[in-house]
Amino acid sequence: MKERVVGKRLINVFLMLFITVVAVGIIGYSRMVWLDQMLAIFVVSIVFFVLFLFVLEHHRAKRTISNNYETDFRKVLKGYLIASIAAVACSFLPEFLRPVIVIPLCMIVYSNQGIALSVGIFWNAILALTVGLHVQELVLYCLMTLFGAMLAEAMEYGRILWYNLIIFCLSVMMPGLFYYLTYQEVRTSLFLIGAIEGAVICGFITLFFKNLVDERDAEVSTLLDDMIDNSFFMVHELSRFSKKDYNHARRVSELAAKCAEVVGADKKICRAAGFYYRIGIIDGEPIRESGIRIAQEQCFPEEVIRIISEYNDEENPPSTVESAIIHMVDGVIKKMEVLDQTTMSSEWNQDMVIYQTLNEFSAKGLYDKAGISMNMFLKIREYLVKEGDLL
Repeated sequence: MKERVVGKRLINVFLMLFITVVAVGIIGYSRMVWLDQMLAIFVVSIVFFVLFLFVLEHHRAKRTISNNYETDFRKVLKGYLIASIAAVACSFLPEFLRPVIVIPLCMIVYSNQGIALSVGIFWNAILALTVGLHVQELVLYCLMTLFGAMLAEAMEYGRILWYNLIIFCLSVMMPGLFYYLTYQEVRTSLFLIGAIEGAVICGFITLFFKNLVDERDAEVSTLLDDMIDNSFFMVHELSRFSKKDYNHARRVSELAAKCAEVVGADKKICRAAGFYYRIGIIDGEPIRESGIRIAQEQCFPEEVIRIISEYNDEENPPSTVESAIIHMVDGVIKKMEVLDQTTMSSEWNQDMVIYQTLNEFSAKGLYDKAGISMNMFLKIREYLVKEGDLL
């Protein structure tokens, strides 16, 4: 399957660019930065964003964003918006007391460490250019960003209490220490305010961090559930296009999920991919290519897109158990739909169609590379026979 320019992804990228320009503009305007300097800062921001886009695409290709190659960057956009708001808020706070550590924390729960660190360093640079940070203050914020990214990734694996303690200690100690390096005097209020900021950050981590990380990691699973709900855009489109094809998709979806349960395959994949197995019918022939295009435009999970690409074994035979199950169920239901209701009214006739259709598929060797054993094949066949009325 060739890579396509996907509209959903492009929209989210442009929204992140818009957020960048607006946030930089707000910070610059609030600090009364001269127009010529602001133009130069905007150019720097655009350069960063181009590189940031390359980083996003690199991590998407490596499946390190929610373990999903086909992600639409929607969650990254959400994290980027929160991080940008945090950066704008930091620009209004006193020196040495800007909690920039929240920027990588906000980003990492929606992306990964590399992306979070790059965004954090960028906003530190913007603060330095617009607010006019001391060198020591810039070093402080870069270190806090680095610590935040390191600790946030570690927190994903538990022991949040200990990492909270580290973040709290850093929030208390670091501002006062770097203030002393700058002015050679101790300012006790910094330690108190740092303790308050640290407590707020730790509270956020305790209450929300783990849940947000779990939500990020469940992106594909959540999407598999959402994309077969009646409120989902493409479900509505298929229903409006043809009630007959919609009903066919529902039957394949539910039967494939039940067959998956019988043999221990992925039920969610079978339910979603079964529904969209011949979604290409909306755009017409060739159904396989049309289906792949629609699925990629909608940023379906890659496993679903791969099964759609194996539609009706036109180009490639089923390569996984889930794909083989959907191929079997779709083939049987299509055969029954071709025959009239009178012919299918007999249970004996229906059983014969199931046996004949699936035995023909097996004899052709269509499932040789799917990893489906003969025992699994027989269980699926017997389940379809016992299911009764498939129409």
